[in-house]
Amino acid sequence: MKSFSSSYLFGLLLLCSLPASHAAEANTLTGCAAKRQEVQTQLDYARAHGNKAQEAKLKIALKQISNHCTDEGLRRERETDVKKKENKVAERKAELEKAQANGKPKKITQQQKKLQKAEAELQKAKDKLSQ
Repeated sequence: MKSFSSSYLFGLLLLCSLPASHAAEANTLTGCAAKRQEVQTQLDYARAHGNKAQEAKLKIALKQISNHCTDEGLRRERETDVKKKENKVAERKAELEKAQANGKPKKITQQQKKLQKAEAELQKAKDKLSQ
């Protein structure tokens, strides 16, 4: 499953550069079907642009999804990710409170930024639960 995750995540880098219409197509599906569609769209894009290395990686990712992805397993992974992100937010809040107690403005600002980043990551993880 680890090879699936790294190959898949690496392949997702192309998704940001795809036209919005292709990304919207993937949003109509959920779970493993959505993952398959995302990778297929990226694969089509790589083929169209002659990116053989990316095409090979995406073919592997597509095969891994087809062979190993289940909607229930994907949901469990995403729920686990949300819990990890919630724990990170709690840690960051505690660090911010500690910095506020010490009264050092630079440290407070730094901890506020870290908390905001953790909260944004948590929101992304929560958003993925419905995909």
